[in-house]
Amino acid sequence: MSRERQTSHRVELPDHGLALSKPQSRRKILQKAGGVIAAGAFGAVPLRGWAADTINIGGLYPTTGSMAQIGVGCVAAAKMAAEMVNEAGGIKSLGGAKLNVIISDIQSDTTVTRTETDRLINGNKLSAIHGCYASALTLIASEVCERAKVPIITGSSSDQLNKGRKYTFTPFARASQFAQAQLQMSKLVSDKPKVAVIFENTAFGTSTSNGLKEQAPGEGVEIVMFEPYSAGFTDASPLINKVKASGANTLFAISYLNDLILIVRTVKQVGLDIAINGGSGGFTMPDFYKNVGTAAEGLQGVAHWNHDVNDDAQKVSERFKQVYGTFAFEYAGSIVAQTFMLADAMERAASADPQKVRDALSTLDASSGYAAMGPGSRVKFGPEGKNVYGRPVGVQWQNGDLVSIFPKEDARAPVLKT
Repeated sequence: MSRERQTSHRVELPDHGLALSKPQSRRKILQKAGGVIAAGAFGAVPLRGWAADTINIGGLYPTTGSMAQIGVGCVAAAKMAAEMVNEAGGIKSLGGAKLNVIISDIQSDTTVTRTETDRLINGNKLSAIHGCYASALTLIASEVCERAKVPIITGSSSDQLNKGRKYTFTPFARASQFAQAQLQMSKLVSDKPKVAVIFENTAFGTSTSNGLKEQAPGEGVEIVMFEPYSAGFTDASPLINKVKASGANTLFAISYLNDLILIVRTVKQVGLDIAINGGSGGFTMPDFYKNVGTAAEGLQGVAHWNHDVNDDAQKVSERFKQVYGTFAFEYAGSIVAQTFMLADAMERAASADPQKVRDALSTLDASSGYAAMGPGSRVKFGPEGKNVYGRPVGVQWQNGDLVSIFPKEDARAPVLKT
């Protein structure tokens, strides 16, 4: 497969860095990341400017479309992570080679994700790729990466990513693990949980909700409602009225950001008194709290990464806040960890060759430093690329901050009773 640069599809922008003194607008962040992309007109945008030899890592994120707000934060985290590796001396076994992130806008679209992943691989000499935030998009990107034999590492949670894959690596909790954590957390609210499950009908929503249904009996939780909905809906009232009629005392909403904001607002508008666990996805975003305000206080969720899990995570979050204006949200923090996992693999392989990077990733065993700054503080991949030590962390909004509360060994604050 040819990897000659296809300049007809790219715009090369100067790299001014992202170490900013105050939060920047979405446009300025993309400009400084070299990531201002005309949807459909351009493909990958190289983030250039390193004087020394560079190792290219691809980043697939939606910087336009319905998930753009999250994608822009991911780009900021990806660039910051590369800067952190480079500031620490780069890949020393390769003479201090620097990491260079090449961002491609996948436009929150499955078809574009396929074409952009292929274009990113064919148009650049890549050692690895990370992305794509949404599981539905990552599943497609990983298929392309598998065929091209380029390793992809991701924070996406769908269990399908670990079926028959050799070049796909998932260092964090899987959707089925999220489901178990949510079920266990429901007992923090009620001795006899009666749960209504509503979920958006994409890979993320269906895989997590199916895990809830399968595991609920073993956890002693009764599911009294199990209802899919079309992602991106504009009226949550019919759905919430069904929840109200179900007799549930707890609501599990498996949704991305905009849907979850609408769901929570509707719950408050109809006066439904019910405990809410917002799962992962949109719940962990600072913009969730910004949009629903104090209505978020006391709401629980689950995450594959949180900014208070250890000291390294808190350092990353403080740096990210200088760039982006908020604490490092779940996916942003995990991008930094993933970048350090890739750097570790390259260091041990003493190579930027994607096959050798893949082989080194498969033998990764990190228990300290930024590569291991997730729940459980250890990363070791099994045969299908899943971290055998990966687990979720239960979180809760308290005084405008997202704090870890579950399980006991990961708790950084007591549960706020509501």
